[in-house]
Amino acid sequence: MDEPLTGPGGGPADKAAALLGRLHAAQNDFYGGGGDAGLRTLLSADVSWHVPGDNAIAGDHEGLEAVLDHFARRRDLAARTFRLRPRDLLTGHGEWVASITDGEAVIGGRQVTWSTAGLYLLRGGKVAACRLLPFEPAVFDAVWAGPAVPVSRPAVSVRPRHCDAQGMVYAGRYHEFFEDAFLDWLEEHAGGYARLRSDGTDMVIVASGCEYRRPARLGDRLFIETRPERAGRTSLTMSFTVRGPEGEVAAGRITYAAVGAEGRGVPLPRTLRAATGRAPARDAGEG
Repeated sequence: MDEPLTGPGGGPADKAAALLGRLHAAQNDFYGGGGDAGLRTLLSADVSWHVPGDNAIAGDHEGLEAVLDHFARRRDLAARTFRLRPRDLLTGHGEWVASITDGEAVIGGRQVTWSTAGLYLLRGGKVAACRLLPFEPAVFDAVWAGPAVPVSRPAVSVRPRHCDAQGMVYAGRYHEFFEDAFLDWLEEHAGGYARLRSDGTDMVIVASGCEYRRPARLGDRLFIETRPERAGRTSLTMSFTVRGPEGEVAAGRITYAAVGAEGRGVPLPRTLRAATGRAPARDAGEG
């Protein structure tokens, strides 16, 4: 049975203020580089966090682990300088309360501030949901714009083994080019494939495709533009554009799923999620 917000030690406003005070203190500790143990005691297992706008932290974050990942993304984007400054608390007779809070951080070497109204659902002595409402949406989007989507452009020299008898690249070779380009992208932006493996995560292909524009020939030097296209909770879709001396040669797309040691799906590692920049998140319900 849910614990009421009323009872010995204060009325609803006192209970709400105490709970949100602990939450904001635990968030500030985490955003400064501390652990998440305090947050885990204050958030329900099915907590949801809705952040609006066109920015790197927007979306519907569902469940405790997804919300903690969201907090970690904010912490990392602000390089541990993010702080919350609670101001006013608005309560009524129901389970929802509103907290007016200022935020400040140093992002990209610049001191930034913003204000939000957070609508919190309090149940069982824990926070069950939050809907964030920025006072100035454009300012909020600018603060949390995040880095541009990271792109790499490795080069490939077309060799005899890549070609058929007519000296043109086999269609199937492009998928090898894409895989090598993804490994190069991981090395450049996410610490490398070996780091993912050492952390207990592997990336396996669940879908792939390629469209062919024009042939590439023996001796051509190809450049493969590699970028994250969409990031889900457990999956990452990468796009690949191959260009040669005469322009675009092929375009491909591969979706990878993160799996753990037992071959089961796991959330994308935080280092990999951070490396996706502003690649859009998948819709709710997708992986």
